[in-house]
Amino acid sequence: MDNHKINDYIRQLEMELEPLPKKDRDNHIMEVKDHLLQSVTNGKSVDEVLKSFLLPNELAKEIKAEYQYLYSAPSAENRHPIKQKSSKKIWIILSVLVVVIIFPIFLAIAVFIANVSDNPTDTNGNIEYEEINK
Repeated sequence: MDNHKINDYIRQLEMELEPLPKKDRDNHIMEVKDHLLQSVTNGKSVDEVLKSFLLPNELAKEIKAEYQYLYSAPSAENRHPIKQKSSKKIWIILSVLVVVIIFPIFLAIAVFIANVSDNPTDTNGNIEYEEINK
């Protein structure tokens, strides 16, 4: 098996992926190397396998573009749908809290204030009632 050609390919790809963080670069290199070696192990020649792959600079360009897409700051139109759903959940929870907790409190205060004006007033120990005219 001609591992020299595979090692040259991997070395070139690694140089092209230099701008990526080491951990991500190493993950991509390991994945490509595993795929190359697996293809050779399955009976293809090294030359056949390398012909079926993009050139190292072309593959690196695609990997970097994918990396940039995945890790760039999301704009309004390409925000992750999970994040959108979680922000919707927060608004739903807040709305339910307002309806279930805060609204009844305001309702109780309004009823209390309305009932206070209906009760007789106490002035110096004398209870005065409003007269009802029929």
